[in-house]
Amino acid sequence: WEYVRILNEVKPKYFLLENVIMKKEWEDIISNALGVKPIKINSSLVSAQNRPRLYWTNIPNVSQPNDKNITLKDILEDNVQTNYKLSDAKIKRVLETKRGKGFFYNKTHSKCGTLISGYYKQPTDGIYIDLGFKRKLTPTECEKLQTVPLNYTDCVSDSQRYKMLGNGWTIDIIAHIFSFIS
Repeated sequence: WEYVRILNEVKPKYFLLENVIMKKEWEDIISNALGVKPIKINSSLVSAQNRPRLYWTNIPNVSQPNDKNITLKDILEDNVQTNYKLSDAKIKRVLETKRGKGFFYNKTHSKCGTLISGYYKQPTDGIYIDLGFKRKLTPTECEKLQTVPLNYTDCVSDSQRYKMLGNGWTIDIIAHIFSFIS
């Protein structure tokens, strides 16, 4: 509602609001408040991450971006530091928890799941890689998933990098939407 208040107060020429896929009733409430229906775009079109999102904007004629056919093997690093490897205890928690959504991906998978802001700390929910050893994604792999320039976030700790990237937008999707501004 703060976003709507600011829109009404500032009255910008263009606006953009992004959110996760939600129940239709909540989507309709946001659509009514903003006066536009959302466009559903999945970041999988521009990255190796399956990240469907709703984008409400008054930028005219926004369409789906072209599929860049980027796969997980395109973004995975080969020589990963040992601090990204998972301990046996963490692997056990990922595999045995009933509430967890952790999943091990490898180079045969074309896309991985959605990067989340809590990726740095959760032992069970998230994206893990199995290339003969099990590990979490590196911050630069997460930057690639979000189409952020490499090492753009390296000015902060890895924990903060994961939080920022999990909470952030996929840059190539935003650039695509903004390309429709004339």
